Amino acid sequence: MSTDAEELLRRSFGRRSLLRASASGVVLLASGSLLFAGCRSYPEPPVVLGFFNAQEYAVFNAIARATLGLGDRKLDVAAEVDRLVARMERSVRRDIRWSLRIFEHGTHFFDLQGKRFTRLDREDQEAYLTGWMESSLGARRLVFRALKLLAALGYYGTAETWGRIGYEGPWIGRIAASSERAIESTVPLDTWERR
Repeated sequence: MSTDAEELLRRSFGRRSLLRASASGVVLLASGSLLFAGCRSYPEPPVVLGFFNAQEYAVFNAIARATLGLGDRKLDVAAEVDRLVARMERSVRRDIRWSLRIFEHGTHFFDLQGKRFTRLDREDQEAYLTGWMESSLGARRLVFRALKLLAALGYYGTAETWGRIGYEGPWIGRIAASSERAIESTVPLDTWERR
């Protein structure tokens, strides 16, 4: 991940950013730290993960599908995000964990739903996302923007998406590059005509 993207994520997920958003940030961080890590009914991820656990992996893929309008396409955005986030500093990783936990179980607090986010049907998931995006609580809007940013980074970092946007992929390791340079012969300065 580029340093610009890392800095953007650090600003989006940083504890101070949430606290600056409003007093609601304090409530969100506190509730995220108190929520249980999750239920045991999440499927086992099909890939080896460096950061996410099974719950976070499932939650993030659901967020990416609903936020980016991926429908039921089996694009594994969470695996790419897992690879990116695993290299970030510990405080940012912790805030991402709390944000995912709050987002998954926030359906009970904010929408009074009897199901968590990953159990909602697509229309209810999109309505829930809209609630976060348009919330009067600054911290909820901040979490939504940060999760959407992560989803976009994961989506465009996945090789399957490159052809759709006209990107051929990285050249390094794919296109042979020659380090040989054609060196032009020198010309003595006195042979140049002055104009």
